[in-house]
Amino acid sequence: MTDKELFKIIKNCLKTKSLINMKSSSKNLEEWDSLGQLAILTTLDKKLKGKTSKLSQLAEADTVNKIYKNLKKAKLIN
Repeated sequence: MTDKELFKIIKNCLKTKSLINMKSSSKNLEEWDSLGQLAILTTLDKKLKGKTSKLSQLAEADTVNKIYKNLKKAKLIN
């Protein structure tokens, strides 16, 4: 998975027209609420074939940057 794919997944999960980048977060996107967070996590888990379920810090990641760093650390993103 690439960072661009991650941005696209987050954009689709949140059903937002806003530009998604590394600075996007639950604080600056109205659509990023608890249901949006859940949609992001479940979509990533499906896309990465269950590998994200082992990343406990991913559930608390409330910014694109934190999600990216968690995936990078687990070697799930390029």
